[in-house]
Amino acid sequence: MKIQFIGIYVVFILLLLNFSGFTQNKFAVSLIPDSLKKHADAVIRYSKTDLIIKNSEDARYKIKKIVTILNKSGENHAYITAPYGKLRKFVSLKGKYYDKDGYLVDVVEKKDIKDISNYEGLYSDSRLKYVEKPALNPPYTVEYEIELQFNGILSFPDWHPVNAYNLAVEKAVLNIIQSSDYQYKIKEINFGKNETSEVTVRNSQNSWTVENLKPVLHEPYNYSILNIVPSVLIAPVNFKLEGYEGKTDTWQNFGKWIYKLNNGRDQLPEETVSEIKNLIKGIPDDKSKAKAIYEYMQNKTRYVSIQLGIGGWQPFEASVTDANGYGDCKALTYYTKSLLNVAGIKSYYTIINAGRNASPLVKDFPSPQFNHVILCVPSEKDTVWLECTSQKKPFGYLGDFTDDRNALLITQAGGKLVHTTSYSEEINTQIRTAKIKLSVNGDIQAKIHTEYKGLQYDNVSGLFDLSDVKKEKRIKNRISLPGISIENFEYTYTKDEIPSANENLNFNVKNYASVSSGRLFLKPNLLNQKKHIPKQLRNRKSNVDLRFPYTDIDTLIYKLPNNLTAEYIPDTFEYKSEFGNFTAEIKVENHNLLYIRKIVMHKGTFPASDYNDLRNFFKFIVSSDKQTCVFKVAE
Repeated sequence: MKIQFIGIYVVFILLLLNFSGFTQNKFAVSLIPDSLKKHADAVIRYSKTDLIIKNSEDARYKIKKIVTILNKSGENHAYITAPYGKLRKFVSLKGKYYDKDGYLVDVVEKKDIKDISNYEGLYSDSRLKYVEKPALNPPYTVEYEIELQFNGILSFPDWHPVNAYNLAVEKAVLNIIQSSDYQYKIKEINFGKNETSEVTVRNSQNSWTVENLKPVLHEPYNYSILNIVPSVLIAPVNFKLEGYEGKTDTWQNFGKWIYKLNNGRDQLPEETVSEIKNLIKGIPDDKSKAKAIYEYMQNKTRYVSIQLGIGGWQPFEASVTDANGYGDCKALTYYTKSLLNVAGIKSYYTIINAGRNASPLVKDFPSPQFNHVILCVPSEKDTVWLECTSQKKPFGYLGDFTDDRNALLITQAGGKLVHTTSYSEEINTQIRTAKIKLSVNGDIQAKIHTEYKGLQYDNVSGLFDLSDVKKEKRIKNRISLPGISIENFEYTYTKDEIPSANENLNFNVKNYASVSSGRLFLKPNLLNQKKHIPKQLRNRKSNVDLRFPYTDIDTLIYKLPNNLTAEYIPDTFEYKSEFGNFTAEIKVENHNLLYIRKIVMHKGTFPASDYNDLRNFFKFIVSSDKQTCVFKVAE
């Protein structure tokens, strides 16, 4: 009987050990399929997102994620973070860490959870819970669970099972669970067919699952991985935020909600009203008045990011911004609008998704897809757009932060989709002329004049307010010629709606041309060489997105020593393509070498199959820019 009991006990222990081994080793790196590990920095082993909606003001958001970090480049996926604030309450955070064999090595304790402002040094009620990972070397696995409670729902987090390059997914699941009648809408992206639908159900659950997603490699001229991976956009149709009710069924209705937040906050002190009236006295037209008021605002205020007020959507009253002398994009834009009201000039508060590489607005999915505010000043002849957060931008000039994209104009009748200014290749110009004296030992003395216009104005506008020492350092870094000595420089600029800047540089370069065996070797393209060719791709997946149209023209005249005789001068290079055009011409006349280079780049979106053609275009330019002229040196 005793022997039988011992036998049962041993079997029990063995079963327990086997079960323990299973639970610990299921995270072993060796269990990840090779097809997912190839090119991956990290692999999401399992991810489950539960969105549990109770009503228009109450929802729970739960995330459980298990991710294996394969190398140092993937360690950004190891950090556990939970943003929260006034409308998003933090509930819980749990975390565990496993070694490469799947054995538990560390557990997140309460003391490990840090709490900081989500916008360091700024005005914000948004905070962040986070956990610093332990000192582990890849590969290892992180498991964590986070729960948040939404108190007022303007938007839900979109579901992006893959949100980074070189990240693979074994399995990811999204569940939307409702406990009562509730209307929301979804848009599936890159699931094979894009669909938008509104869902009104009771006690139901919508689920999406993706499995075995191989890592996506970065592709040049694709500005977001979200263009090619599956996603689900989620938004309420009706919402209520701090007592303000709104709808996202149409852009018009969403705009009505923004208008309601802003309405009646434009009162200004009498002193400021008098200043504005005196400022515009005698100015003949509204556009000139608007410019004077805009520059008044620039001189009086400064930008400070503030994430407060109805979930960060409501601007301060104009009187508060006037008194403080600072504000965020909402406050400064609304303040400028209020100042224009004094002059009887109509303007429209306009919300936009800003950023050089910002994702385009999803036009058929009305929802809060915005991160910035600008001001629209319409007129009979044209429309002026004002960036109110900059103290330096010229009146009417947006720059590439908000140019050429859809935005939502906020009117009393509601929201209206509009498109901001587009700067073409004819506007974004860099025109350079140079006179260069070449010595027989290869040294050069150069006098360079360059005019930058349109978006290319931004190439040098950051220099204007720097000290001469810092200017010179920036110039040297930009030119990047060994042995350069800058003699002097000068900048002038015009702050028009299409701004321009003139740069005059005088510099010397030792041994720019090389001398060997009685010959002098000169690369005529002194300042505008293209050196990078996009990497070769066998099977590109995304479209080719060229976002910056421009024209560069370089005219360089080299004064040659009398004892040089041309031995080899490259032929004219010319290439025409759907992406742009390029020419480079070199000729020698009367001991002068004339080099004229022109490149015009178009803006547009091209199919993935055109990528190799783009590479060939750039390869041609790189080859041309490397060309060398050879001269015999007479003794």
